Amino acid sequence: MAIEVRSRRFRRVSGGRSTIDGHALHHQKGAIYYVDSTLTSGGDGKTWESAFSTMQSAFDVLVGGETIYFVGKLVEQLVTPVQIFDVHVIGAGSRPRHADSTPSGGNTYASQWAPPASGAVAGKATVNVLQQGWLFENILFTMQGTTAPGVQLSRNAASGDSERDASHAVIRGCKFAGAGIGIRFGEAGVYTEIVNNARIEDNDFLSNTTAIAEGGAFQIYAQIIGNRFQGCTNDIVLAASNARIIGNVMSLAPTSSIKIDGGTGSNQVHGNYLPGTYADGTLYNAGTNDNWNGNYTGSDAQTASAGVSYGVPD
Repeated sequence: MAIEVRSRRFRRVSGGRSTIDGHALHHQKGAIYYVDSTLTSGGDGKTWESAFSTMQSAFDVLVGGETIYFVGKLVEQLVTPVQIFDVHVIGAGSRPRHADSTPSGGNTYASQWAPPASGAVAGKATVNVLQQGWLFENILFTMQGTTAPGVQLSRNAASGDSERDASHAVIRGCKFAGAGIGIRFGEAGVYTEIVNNARIEDNDFLSNTTAIAEGGAFQIYAQIIGNRFQGCTNDIVLAASNARIIGNVMSLAPTSSIKIDGGTGSNQVHGNYLPGTYADGTLYNAGTNDNWNGNYTGSDAQTASAGVSYGVPD
């Protein structure tokens, strides 16, 4: 069965896979569910015609390995279900943007995830991830306030079935807009263990209080690649260890650009476009045994004549 909506064609094909305009979207082994927040009431989530109207409804049926596509503006502060791994949450719009209800149809394809306009919990994440392998793609996230993250990646100190660990998360092609913390690793006093091997790539961070932060955990093997930071007060502030921070375009005049001291160091910071004076203690703090070669920055003692760094800021 095919549904023609404006110029886009959503189609179900054999094996439960989905295509949009002929492009395969689904690469997981589990079921596909659909969420459309513009619906007044939800169905069973198995087709766009019978989509869930809230993301919580989709979370309630997960067993692991599913893909969730959504459109519209979600207004929910959620925690991912425990013991549920490797779920893809994908915005079905052309690119992440605000899901405006006016003019009519402005929210039909956009995919925005925001806290509720009233009744939101102060400081709480828009979505708090508790288990491994979750992926978020093509979503505009907005935050509850200056201390609240859009996405929080959490890990506790428990073991066995009580362990909560958001390692191996992927956050790709999303936008984090406005005041708040775009992505936060951990939470002081609650989730203070190391989240490993998160990949943050090709995202836009716009006017965030802090774009990427740590809230009580050292970050090991975080890969922060090819992102764009614009107008943020702070771009990347992490106690990083063995992180890879590569090919990012930083804000023009932040308070902090890349501050990654406090972890065990050995970070690789390459090919980034950096603002201001390339010196330790102002915009930048390197970790122990870091390598910061090949960043594009202003001229000082640690840059070559072409403005390319060959050492850590000092």
